[in-house]
Amino acid sequence: MPLDQAWLYSDLRGQAQARRLGIPASWGLSRWLWWAEAHPDQYRDSYLAHPADFLLSQLGGRRRVTDHTHALKSGFDLETYTWPREWLSRHGLDPKRFPEVVAPGTVLGTVRAEWELGPEVLIAAGITDGCAGQLAAGATRLGQVATSLGTTLIFKANSAVRVSGTESYPVQTQSLYSHLHPDRTSWWPGAASFCGGGVLPHFFPGGNFAALDRQAEAHLPTGLVSYPLCRPGERFPILDSEFAGFLPQAEVGSPRFYAALLEGVAMVERLGLETLAAHGIPIEGTLLTTGGGCKSPLWLRLRASLLARPLAVVKHPEAAVGAAVLAASAYWCCSVQQAADRLVQVERLIQPDPEWVKAYTEIYSEFLSRLPNFWRFPEGRATNPLLTG
Repeated sequence: MPLDQAWLYSDLRGQAQARRLGIPASWGLSRWLWWAEAHPDQYRDSYLAHPADFLLSQLGGRRRVTDHTHALKSGFDLETYTWPREWLSRHGLDPKRFPEVVAPGTVLGTVRAEWELGPEVLIAAGITDGCAGQLAAGATRLGQVATSLGTTLIFKANSAVRVSGTESYPVQTQSLYSHLHPDRTSWWPGAASFCGGGVLPHFFPGGNFAALDRQAEAHLPTGLVSYPLCRPGERFPILDSEFAGFLPQAEVGSPRFYAALLEGVAMVERLGLETLAAHGIPIEGTLLTTGGGCKSPLWLRLRASLLARPLAVVKHPEAAVGAAVLAASAYWCCSVQQAADRLVQVERLIQPDPEWVKAYTEIYSEFLSRLPNFWRFPEGRATNPLLTG
């Protein structure tokens, strides 16, 4: 049974513990360490459970079980598929207080009759919302990559390569880190930029974006470069809390300025993809894409051209669809990959504009030259893998 009120994601408890562990304060492990230190008597009679674990147990699923996507930020070592018992003990945590870990979609029981949902309704181990979104986007096979352009820009890849962690902590803590595929067949590297569609209402509050698109089209390509951010601080592909980006050299509020913002976000998207590729993560063929930015046909065409590859807009990108894929794999007794192959659909395919591709090759080179001196691709890696992939 619960021993205390639920904590919000933004709760400040655990910050000191997070600094000692070298992880973000929002990670469950820092909160769990805070609980152990602040309430030692209750800690000895409690065990770690994520919200999904608790809800599934209330429905009738096995207790003290979690899935490996939720376990990642609680300290689970995905490479050995074990809790790092010695490391946890060294930091004052009892390994016996941690749950059993299973793959997402593992059947954990059936719904109890008291819920009146019918007989033999299966309960399957869950998945984080971010990983559910990746399932819905269809980026589930090696080489497939999806971006989600909403307020921010999110990158989700599928690769045989795992991004390395730090020596002091068994799980990755950089801005780019890897989940494990639900079928445990590959890694899911992911990252997020603070750049994204949020810059449009920031600079054009209350704007009619469909009308602004029509006005901007005549100015494309603008020949301008930008790394648009609403405020200082970036996490990927540049990791710098003071980096403020740079805006296009055009009259603020003008159609050309708006057009250049669209281009700037696409440049950051390409930079992010090239950063993934520079870390050895393959990017093959068509790029899958979701998010509110896909509502703009002009932006889709621009992005495909600047990235020099087709964009596939996913028909049902919601995380709930990813959860449905997971449930289907449990019901059909098949792999999560097989369920995704059957259920995920592409709504439309956007081809690059050949003339724009040519123009943006030179413009993007100018964009790279404007980046901070400390930023560079890992040594020995190409800076234009999208054009050669």
